[in-house]
Amino acid sequence: GAQAAEYADVLSATPVTTTVSVPRRVCRDEQQVMQPAPSGVGAVIGAIAGGVLGHQIGGGFGQAAATGLGAVAGSVIGNQVEANTAPATEVPVRRCQTVNRVESRVVGYEVMYDYAGQRYSTRMARDPGKRMAIDVRPAESGADSLPVPTDSGASPAANASAWQAVPAAPQTVYYTQAPAYVMAPPTVYLSPFVGFGLGYYGGYYGGYRGHGRWH
Repeated sequence: GAQAAEYADVLSATPVTTTVSVPRRVCRDEQQVMQPAPSGVGAVIGAIAGGVLGHQIGGGFGQAAATGLGAVAGSVIGNQVEANTAPATEVPVRRCQTVNRVESRVVGYEVMYDYAGQRYSTRMARDPGKRMAIDVRPAESGADSLPVPTDSGASPAANASAWQAVPAAPQTVYYTQAPAYVMAPPTVYLSPFVGFGLGYYGGYYGGYRGHGRWH
């Protein structure tokens, strides 16, 4: 447990950033020319006209066959004529695509602080401000006590997993006003986590003093 509750002066708090990919859906409305489908009236009229013409041309036993062929040919021709003469219309069409935007996010802070004339460093989830509360904990092997920020967790190992980047909600962008889309949250890929470090200038490092080395 903590031996004493103290405060340390924060010398610096440097943001630690990582890169995330944020998907967003971009949509635009367009007018597309559509040719209406034939109603079938042209095919019926063509079949009747073709059948009559075939009946007039055919004779004897071939009259029935000529009538049938004329009806089929007239149906095809009539359907095509109707399709070619029907006026085209414009209909609104929405086209969408998903694009990824790369953003830089702050995922923590490298904090340098002073306690009892010695400098220490640690990583924290938030900017602690000008002063921060610390726990003075007994060190191993009879060494001097270590001032650990109370906001850092019980140990360096616990602090290492105390924070994670939170991805922003997906965004939908429209060129024109349109109903909102419902999208699933994006998968965010984070850079590898950088481990926790604790040390100070002229202070404790590996059980020795006066080396002036950061750890």
